[in-house]
Amino acid sequence: MKKVLVIFCSKSDEKTYNEIAKVLKKCDVEFDLRVSSAHKTPKDVDKTLQNDYAVIIAGAGLAAHLPGVVASKIIRPVIGVPCEGNYQGLDALLSIVQMPPGIPVLAAGVNRGDVAAQNCAKMLKKYKTVTIIGDKNNDAVKKAVETLKKFNIVPIFGDKPNSKTINIEFTYFDEPIEKNDELVIYCPLLLEKDDKAEAALNLLKHTNHGLWVGLNNGINAAIATVEIMNIDNEYEELLTHYRIEMGKKVLDSNK
Repeated sequence: MKKVLVIFCSKSDEKTYNEIAKVLKKCDVEFDLRVSSAHKTPKDVDKTLQNDYAVIIAGAGLAAHLPGVVASKIIRPVIGVPCEGNYQGLDALLSIVQMPPGIPVLAAGVNRGDVAAQNCAKMLKKYKTVTIIGDKNNDAVKKAVETLKKFNIVPIFGDKPNSKTINIEFTYFDEPIEKNDELVIYCPLLLEKDDKAEAALNLLKHTNHGLWVGLNNGINAAIATVEIMNIDNEYEELLTHYRIEMGKKVLDSNK
């Protein structure tokens, strides 16, 4: 089995990445641990990522760019761990979770290295399908389904997580969010009238368990799912093509 990479930007985050190492050892997951910075040592980050890891757990505080930079360079699942600095870690959490569509980072809660490691261990087996928990008529849900179908994955719908599948749960913050033992990717939803800065505090409060993508970002929930299902490289070619096509669309704006 391929190794996991644990990469954090600073030794000041030692308490969090030591907790990750402790949980991974308990789960018998082999891993490498590296301290490297997206800003201060970008060449070292690139060199580290030349190794083919199954999952990357990346952590940082403040601007917290490391998880997103890592995700932009690979097509493996990236779990981001925001480290508390200012604003109770809200700045780092938002930097990690609010990734552009197509380049997902699965964010754990602030300092929740234990949650990151536990979910990492769950990713190291082969999943054949996806369960979606949410309203089929919601736009974010529709985008998740459409994205999965690009990879020839037809999800099933359910009303609770399934231990045999990867689960994508779409949730409003006024709903109770139960802690689950299954592998669940949460996608937070907001009504347009509620999309205000204050709503970010709900994200800070609810992310104490599970892995999260950005607001209404069904696309990233779907792509992260495909990256997890790519444990045996089944989706390698399709994911590579997807990334290339995204890049072309950006550069076409210069014509």
